[in-house]
Amino acid sequence: MPFVRVGDLDVAYDAVGPKDAPPVLMINGLGADRTAWDLQTRALAARYRTVVYDNRDVGQTGPGDRPRAFGIGELAGDAVGLLDALGIRRAHVVGASMGGAIAQEVALADPGRVTSLTIVCSWPRTDPWLAELFGQWERIFAEMGRLEWERTTALWVFTHRYYEDPSNLTALVDAAAATPFPQSAASYRRQSRAAIGHDARDRLPAIDLPTHVIAGREDLLTPLRFSEEIATAIPGARLSVIEAVGHGMFWEATGRFNDLVLGFLDEVSA
Repeated sequence: MPFVRVGDLDVAYDAVGPKDAPPVLMINGLGADRTAWDLQTRALAARYRTVVYDNRDVGQTGPGDRPRAFGIGELAGDAVGLLDALGIRRAHVVGASMGGAIAQEVALADPGRVTSLTIVCSWPRTDPWLAELFGQWERIFAEMGRLEWERTTALWVFTHRYYEDPSNLTALVDAAAATPFPQSAASYRRQSRAAIGHDARDRLPAIDLPTHVIAGREDLLTPLRFSEEIATAIPGARLSVIEAVGHGMFWEATGRFNDLVLGFLDEVSA
């Protein structure tokens, strides 16, 4: 697994696909490492140079040399720093959930680095309802442990259909227990605090990039109203809604999701 130095971090990343193909940067959500994109990298790497990485305070990147509080803007700076370290001048940027918040800040702070913007199951500003939810998750993680947090958050990520096959939950719990780089409660809280502080809503109209907003119709965690708000705020943005799926569309509707992402990337690249 390669690493590159970005500020105080040794950022863990993978880059797959043809080296001369258009680059795509995939940005993860709260508490997720780069393996969360496994079902997407396989599809994208056929014709894009696909870069996935572990954000600050998760996975193999971890907290860096100076663990401290940070905001979504600093996470966006880490993403741009990774592009710099890899010699990538511009990239398609795809961000999911908190990764979508990071993608918003990348596009606002450094639009010349972004070929297109894909914002998935994200939100424009943390309202009191979402802040309360994130705060409850922090307490579950701190008081009951990471595995109980995984089981609890899964109820918000997956629809009832996912649970109809008992092997799905078993596989999820087993994978969480077996992860070689478990996130600590302190690292999770720092990420969560950054997510709670996210507020790009009033600045989104300044984004002048090809933008695709993707949402699940049954998303409980970041309801459709958030994606509608983002798509309305960004001039010319496209909104795609996947039926009968929620926040975990990457796993529950992998084919439909990948087709939407690739279709937009292909359209922009052409």
